[in-house]
Amino acid sequence: MQKLKTLASAALLLVCGAAAAQLGNGGSTYAGVDKVNLNPAQIVAQFVVTTQSLLAADAGLLTALGQKDAAAKAGAESHKLPPDATRSALETALKVQADSNRVLERQMSATAALTDADKQAFSTHLGALARGIIDYAAMAGDTADLRKSMKANGGAASSALYAIKALPSSVKDLGQTLKSAISYAKANDIALPAEVNQANALL
Repeated sequence: MQKLKTLASAALLLVCGAAAAQLGNGGSTYAGVDKVNLNPAQIVAQFVVTTQSLLAADAGLLTALGQKDAAAKAGAESHKLPPDATRSALETALKVQADSNRVLERQMSATAALTDADKQAFSTHLGALARGIIDYAAMAGDTADLRKSMKANGGAASSALYAIKALPSSVKDLGQTLKSAISYAKANDIALPAEVNQANALL
């Protein structure tokens, strides 16, 4: 649990203050937060970093499985997502992520054999997927109280609120993809990185 907090700490700037303290984001505030407020721009920036890494992992896995078009789409989305992403940009990124995972699930159910190079690439990017899930899960845990109490109006606070609320379902959906990938890896003699077991234990 301590490791999860460490992974997320770089993302979450803690500012002690009143329950509805002003955050300097164009008038937006966190309402109903007792004692501690989280900087919305920092939440968005960390969510973006982790989402970018997950999209890149998807692109690598899709490439290993021969799905070049879907891989290119995931890779392009990873590169264009800015640190101060709007809610709309985050929604688009998570849609691409979900579409990528559906393609992965479908392709892993096929029986096409992989080359040794593809197996190595699959293993490497599976580790990256697992690390992204670990980071998402850490953020989800650290912001659990805010999901119930935070209210935001516009700017970074709106994006942060969207990210916070999206985290649990994202972890769940990615977890299903991870479990399918683990089964696929075992069936195809693909090495499982250590992070995979750690991420799987969180699901």
